Order: sequence, then structure tokens, then C-alpha cells
Amino acid sequence: MRKLQFNTSMVALLALIIGFSSCKNKKKTSEISDPQEVKAQIEQELGDDDQEQEEQPERKVSKEPTKTQKLDNYFGAIANAPSTASANSSIREALGMFSSPDAPVLIVIYRGDGSTDYDEPTTIRRYLEYLKDTKNDKAEVEEMVMDDYGRIKELVLKK
Repeated sequence: MRKLQFNTSMVALLALIIGFSSCKNKKKTSEISDPQEVKAQIEQELGDDDQEQEEQPERKVSKEPTKTQKLDNYFGAIANAPSTASANSSIREALGMFSSPDAPVLIVIYRGDGSTDYDEPTTIRRYLEYLKDTKNDKAEVEEMVMDDYGRIKELVLKK
């Protein structure tokens, strides 16, 4: 008898705590008089919380831009730089993404019938200087070949 009274007291206390702390209750704790009903209400609410957590898909927020986005940003910054000093600063930063300032850059100028034509091969340093001089940033990154350290060792662009 004493054990039953203790369990009933604990269930009632738990119901009060949940009732005051939860906004989702459909019934107020004071309206529930049967301990079995209180227990069922508690289990239902705990089950609802578990379902809500399972239903929400995990969001993976990636605030850091990809290498392609970074490179496109550098190309735009160099081509649209307000001064030569600003363009040179952006060039130095962009070269840090490459394994060497002499990394080859291939620019696709035509693709058709299973063949691809490239512009004259150049280096990344020359290409960045070209962007600074012409203020023309119409090429997009098509492919990057990376070295073992995560730096770009070859770049293919398309116009």
C-alpha cells in the first residue's frame, strides 16, 4: 500500500513539473485526476518530443565557401579592383591557393563533336595579371587538380 502511494505521489509530482514547464499540454494537470491518466499523458508528451526530434532533418550549415567559390571571388576581386595595389594584393592572396605560381591554366574555348579546343596554355600568375589588365572576368572554373596538400596544381577554365 505504501509503495503504491509513493508511486502515485511521484507520478503526480512529475505531472505537475511537466505541466508547469511544458506549453504543449492539451489538458491542464489540475484537470487530470486519475494517476493512470497522468502517466499516459507524461508518456505521450515524452513520445511527442522524441518524434519531433526524429522528424527534424539535420541541417549542415556550411559557412565556408568552397575552393571554386573562393577562386571565383578572387577572380572577381582582381578584375574589379579599384586600384592596382588592391588587385596586386588579391593576386598574392589567390596565389596562396596554388602549389606554385607557375601552375598551368587551360582555358576551354570550344567544345563539340567530342573534341575540346583550348586557348594557349598559361600559368596562374599570368592569368591573374591578365584579369588585372583586361578587367574581364568571364571564365568559370570547370576543373581543379589538387596536390597532396590541398592546393591547386592545375586549373581548367571555360569561357
